[in-house]
Amino acid sequence: RTHTRVKTERRITMGSVEEGLRKPLLDGDDTKSKSTACYTLFCNGFGTLPFYYGYAYGALTLLVFYVAASALSPSAEVVKAPSSTSYGAGIVRSGYRWPTAPITEPISKTSFPFESKGLSTESGMLLGVGIRLKKVVGVNFKVYAVGFYVNPAGARSALRAHQGESLESLRKNEKFYSKLTNPSNFRKTLELKFLRSVGKEKLVDTFNEGLAVRMRKALGERGVAIVNDFVQHFGDMKSGETLIFHIEKGALSIKVPNKSVVKFSSPELASSMLDLYFGLKPTVGEDLKKNLIERVPVLWRK
Repeated sequence: RTHTRVKTERRITMGSVEEGLRKPLLDGDDTKSKSTACYTLFCNGFGTLPFYYGYAYGALTLLVFYVAASALSPSAEVVKAPSSTSYGAGIVRSGYRWPTAPITEPISKTSFPFESKGLSTESGMLLGVGIRLKKVVGVNFKVYAVGFYVNPAGARSALRAHQGESLESLRKNEKFYSKLTNPSNFRKTLELKFLRSVGKEKLVDTFNEGLAVRMRKALGERGVAIVNDFVQHFGDMKSGETLIFHIEKGALSIKVPNKSVVKFSSPELASSMLDLYFGLKPTVGEDLKKNLIERVPVLWRK
């Protein structure tokens, strides 16, 4: 009988500890909140187990979601676009043969045509494509695919010192990249095809961060003011829409869907935009920087 009483008291004591731990969680909770899926999964397990099992179950659920998302997301470490094995039949213009095959960005499967006028009256030649990934809690999300178009005649003239240089060598040559960040030597266009919807506020924050640092270094607070004015012309981007940045003669123009073209006659701003993609420390990452110049060696093909 004494032994039975001890066991009973021990059970009561353990129960009291559990109730004491549960009480802070349950105080103020009403019946409706306890019946919600969130409460059931993350606060009370399956509803029949001790409450602390719920925390373990909730953590396990989040871990499963994270692992699944990581497995399905593209890796940001290596985003190599395969070199074009076929440039198509080609078309001769001004004595040089343009490749006519489009380039498909391999992760998003977004295809870019071999030529585009962008915001110009003349067609630009596609040099390369890439993808912008954004890592959130270890998971990479596809934001946009981008195609880089240039005026081939101007590019051949400005880059003539690199004629005959291999693509592998060009991708390591910072003197070459410095000519791509020059806003005045030849026409350049970046066409961003969005792979998901991005609100204006988020877009402004993203570009403002990289541009403001560069413009402050170039022009001080006046440069920051120019950036603040520039990003206000952004808009909400829907999946499938295209945002265009056009750099020509030291000016940067922006074209947002359903809005008029806006031109900023600021060589510093235009150079800062190019530096986001081709600078020593590109905001978009080294892989994207390298992929955007894939067809440079073909500029001189006849």
